Amino acid sequence: MKEPCPKRDVSVKKALAMLKEKGVELDEKSAEKVLDFLYFLAKLTVNQIITNNSLNKKDNYEKGGFIRKGEH
Repeated sequence: MKEPCPKRDVSVKKALAMLKEKGVELDEKSAEKVLDFLYFLAKLTVNQIITNNSLNKKDNYEKGGFIRKGEH
């Protein structure tokens, strides 16, 4: 995986506590891997949404779709 996100709101200890509440017990190393994966998925999801929105705007613009103040 790529390097971890520089700002993380959920620490490994907090993740361990949250998982334990749900009946999942992991060691710190495993919890860190789970967090890395979840942050990766979150970043991927946000990037896909931004990309899809950009493509939709470009497609609508080229088809003469949406006209917004300041764009024309």
